[in-house]
Amino acid sequence: MASAINNNKKIYVIVHGNRQNYDKVKNKLIEKQLNEDQISMASLEKAGEIGEYVAMTWPPMAAKEVIVSEIVGTNAEGKGMGAWASIEQKELFRFTL
Repeated sequence: MASAINNNKKIYVIVHGNRQNYDKVKNKLIEKQLNEDQISMASLEKAGEIGEYVAMTWPPMAAKEVIVSEIVGTNAEGKGMGAWASIEQKELFRFTL
């Protein structure tokens, strides 16, 4: 669970354009004892680094949960939008939004 996360590493929040969900996700991450100073909105221009984390709302258009994953690699042939398309992730845990 949340204890699997290194609190000194960044956690990027992906809300698929639904910015109203950002504060909700951030507050839930803080409730799970994650470091507020390390939580930030993801950018389409620059993805996170290997060893950092992603908290992504799912499904994209009608989010019901948040999937927290560790960035474990990159894939030059990624499909999707922006810099995050090439990121390989390993799911750590999920929680209800």
